[in-house]
Amino acid sequence: MSPKRAKSKREPAQTGVNEIDRLADLRPCTIQDYIVGASAYVRRQSALAAGPKKASQIRLSNALARALAADMESHLPQLAGRLITDEQKVAGGLRTANADVSESHVLDGLRLAVELKPINLAVGRALWNRFGDIRTFAVNIHLKFPFAMVGGVLVIPTYEETGTSAAVAAEIAEVDEPEEIIQSEDPAGQSPASTAPCRKGTTHLIERAIERLIRAGGRKSEAEAAHLLEGIAVVVYDPDSATILSDLPKPGSDLRWEEFVRDLIASYRARFED
Repeated sequence: MSPKRAKSKREPAQTGVNEIDRLADLRPCTIQDYIVGASAYVRRQSALAAGPKKASQIRLSNALARALAADMESHLPQLAGRLITDEQKVAGGLRTANADVSESHVLDGLRLAVELKPINLAVGRALWNRFGDIRTFAVNIHLKFPFAMVGGVLVIPTYEETGTSAAVAAEIAEVDEPEEIIQSEDPAGQSPASTAPCRKGTTHLIERAIERLIRAGGRKSEAEAAHLLEGIAVVVYDPDSATILSDLPKPGSDLRWEEFVRDLIASYRARFED
């Protein structure tokens, strides 16, 4: 049985990008399938109109959710058909939240809540916002459901475009970024619109984020701090080759996709397995 999907939601329009449109029909959808689609989006997004661009984002987010659900179900078959892979409102200790992958049980309430935070554009300005988002998500959920497993996923390309209209729009969307971070990523004080289109590497930013994310994961029991997560994944990929980097994060950091899935499964078995 495939993961649950909200019946009230219509499929987004076709994007015209085959690598993205094909994702909806893949059963199962793997993390590599998602990376192929995300890579095509990064390479071609500047040529997409607003409608196909929004449809691409929706299709990619759903594919990432289904990839996680498929990997978890392969190890825990009892979850088949119980994981919700559409955005779902869940109760939190501070406010309601939207979980991208979730599971609830009649006895336990919320068992699993994962927030997916792919960053396609404006990596330098979005990264720390996304880092804060998943930490806040963890606190909010754990205050209400201390036994729940909370996960966060960051998917980040190895470069970002600057100087294009799409890049400018993406940076405007991140206007709530702390001032000190904006200045540190733009020491010359130039606005994105004032520069010629170019690529800028992001791996140095990702390495800085990894140092902090390592300390944010590893919640082994319900007695540990609410701001920690049971699992965090950082998936770094090269859009040109559509491949996941094998050495960033480093194996053994507990941040690689397969390590993230392993940690969620271990926590689930320890807390909920019948």
